[in-house]
Amino acid sequence: MATLIDWHAHHTAPELVAEYEAVSGRAPKPDAHDSPDFGQRVAAMDGAGIELQLICQGAGLNVDALGLPPEQALGFVRRSNDLLAERVAPYPDRLAVVAGVTYADPEGSTAEIERMAARGARAVMLYARPDLVGSPATEQVFAKAAALGLPIFLHGGGARAPREPAFERLEDGGQGVAVSVLADAAVADFVVRTIAAGVFDRYPDLQIVIRSGGGSVPILLQKLWWKHKGPDGERRYSDVLRDHFLVDTANVDARTVGYLVDAMGEERVVFGSDYCGGLGPLDKAVGLIDAQPDPTRVRALTERNSRRLLRL
Repeated sequence: MATLIDWHAHHTAPELVAEYEAVSGRAPKPDAHDSPDFGQRVAAMDGAGIELQLICQGAGLNVDALGLPPEQALGFVRRSNDLLAERVAPYPDRLAVVAGVTYADPEGSTAEIERMAARGARAVMLYARPDLVGSPATEQVFAKAAALGLPIFLHGGGARAPREPAFERLEDGGQGVAVSVLADAAVADFVVRTIAAGVFDRYPDLQIVIRSGGGSVPILLQKLWWKHKGPDGERRYSDVLRDHFLVDTANVDARTVGYLVDAMGEERVVFGSDYCGGLGPLDKAVGLIDAQPDPTRVRALTERNSRRLLRL
C-alpha cells in the first residue's frame, strides 16, 4: 500500500505563547492534540499510517499580523524555527520542518531560509499577502526558495492588511468573516497575482502547495481565462497555475477530494491533515482518502507527488 506524506501540520510551541501574548494582547491557544513531546505525534502517525509529516508553526503565532519591527519579527520567527528543528531532530525519517519567515524583513528571511535548509527544512511557509506580491517582501523569498529547490507551503489568514472599520459593525468584530471568506479570498488573490507578476517567468521551477484543498482556487480555474504574456508566448492563467501550484486534502470532505484530483489533475494533489490546527485526530484526515471510490489510486498519486516535490 502507498504511504501517506502529510503536508499540512502545525505546532504551537508553548514557549512562544506568552511572548506572543505580550506583544499582541492575545494568547494563541494550542490544539488539544499538540504537544512539545513529538514522540506522541509520531505515535499518532503510526496509528494513522502516515510515513512523514511536514510541520510549520501554528497559525496563531503569525507575527506578520502584528506589524512588529523587522528585528523583533525575525527574532520571533527564528525562535519558532529553532524549536521546531529541535523537536523534529530525534525523528529525521518521520518529521520535517517547514521554515517560517517574516515579510517584515525580506533579507533576514532569505538568510533564515538558507539557515533552516542547512538544518533539514523541507519547505518554506508563507501567509497569503496579495498586496506584497511583486515586492521585495515576496520576491526575495521566492528567489531563495527556488535557488535551494524548496517548495513553498501557502497558508491563509492572519497576515492581511489592516481590516476596514466596517468590521466593527459585524458580530464578533468580523472574526467569522476574516477566518473564512477573507482567508480564502487572500489565498486566491495571492495565487493569481503571482502569475500576473511573472513570478514563474523568473523562477520556472518554483512549486507552491496551497493549504486546505486550495481554498476557492480549484473552483475558479474555469474563470482564469486571462492570458499571461510570458517570454514563451501567451498562456491562460489556469494553465500556468496547474504547472506551479498543488493543493492539499486538508479541511475538505470526501467528495471534494475526488473533485480536487479531477480539477487540478493527478499530478497536483498532495495529502494534508491540518493536524494540531483544530481538525482533530489524524485518522479523521486519513478517512477522507479511505472513503474514495479508489483509495489505492489516491494514496499512490499523493505519495508520488509528495516524493517528487521533496526529492525523496
